Amino acid sequence: MKKSLTAQSLIALVLGVAIGLLLARSYPAAIPNGLIVADDAIRIWTNAFRLMVAPLVVSQLFYSITDYQASKGEAARLAVSILAVFVGLLVFIAAASTLVTLGFLELPFFRGLAFPDLGNAMSPAQSTVAATARSWIDNVFPSNLVDAAARPEAILGLMLFTIAFARAARRISDPLEQSLKNLAQAVRDATFIIVGWLVRLAPLLLLALGFRSSVDTGLDVGRMLLVYIVIESIACVTCTALLYPLSSLGGRVSLARFARAVFPAQVVAATTRSSLATVPLLLRDAGGGLGLPARTSGLVIPLAGATLKLSRTVSSPLRLIFIAHFLGLSFSIEQILVFIITIIALNPLTLGVPSVFSGTGSLPAFVAAGVPAEYVLLLGATTWVVDIFLTVINSTGYMAAAVLVSRLLARRPPPNHSNAPTLPDVGPATAG
Repeated sequence: MKKSLTAQSLIALVLGVAIGLLLARSYPAAIPNGLIVADDAIRIWTNAFRLMVAPLVVSQLFYSITDYQASKGEAARLAVSILAVFVGLLVFIAAASTLVTLGFLELPFFRGLAFPDLGNAMSPAQSTVAATARSWIDNVFPSNLVDAAARPEAILGLMLFTIAFARAARRISDPLEQSLKNLAQAVRDATFIIVGWLVRLAPLLLLALGFRSSVDTGLDVGRMLLVYIVIESIACVTCTALLYPLSSLGGRVSLARFARAVFPAQVVAATTRSSLATVPLLLRDAGGGLGLPARTSGLVIPLAGATLKLSRTVSSPLRLIFIAHFLGLSFSIEQILVFIITIIALNPLTLGVPSVFSGTGSLPAFVAAGVPAEYVLLLGATTWVVDIFLTVINSTGYMAAAVLVSRLLARRPPPNHSNAPTLPDVGPATAG
């Protein structure tokens, strides 16, 4: 019997690790060339997947809006449901991250630890914060659509234009509107096919990733950074796990069904470290795996990809409490709540792309809370280590949002109703 793509991917990952360990022990001279090949393969596959994001998101969003037939009251109910679910998820995850962090820091192991005195060694890096804070206007309201499509940080601006353009298209003559809808549907379906081809190449990607991880020993971080990495990783895994029962209970879907539907996107999230790259698979499995209405998930998932970043509400409260704990700073509940509200307000500006450094975008919120900026930037340098966990919680949150919004609207069709084309299975095989 033909092995599933999931089994092939796991075998390729183990094989890549074995090859890396074998070469490192018996033929170390081949490691540099091997890393070049592995890095190039990973970059080609990742860039190809990201290339599909803009056309798919724009075409899907345009088609969903122009195809959505609803009264003004129904449209308003959809908007309110999306806003309520997004904010609710952000608050829920922020609270969970805060409780997990506080619980860990009470353990005896952490009592003897303390941050070193950084002084002003990292202060020059703060000069870029003001420019970063001002650039959000150009990202949300780009002056060039072609440039916006090429920049992941401008995806929100591109989507805002798509929403406005789709609303305008509904006011033109029916034949012209139908022509635009046909074009959007054709682009969407063709893009899904290309995504399917890329998914079939996942074992080769995991082979390269396994090789790289087995020979890469670049985790040269201090004791405090290592402790922070461990806590943040556990917090991410815990908060991701909490989304399963929340979606199951709130969305009235079985736990196993939700897990099977979100797993393929989580694989892509872990390999590409880009939550935006998971949008195509989430759109497919929201309909085919969970039976969510395409016209609801087609709106919710792309919007979530641009605006709903649960990773920020995991890492930011954790970073605040972690620094405060080891520097002896004290914060009232009111200060923490104001900080979390500020982070939620900044949430739409977080990018769904691989991160190697974080903290500059939300640095004003930390400084306003009384946290020394240099410690925020220091912990931000560890983002590349835990970025896989942060990306997985984002993509899981997109599917959870689609499930909860669909439940609020009470418009779920039978499980076999979906407008999305079929892609190859990358999740675990289901019974029957």
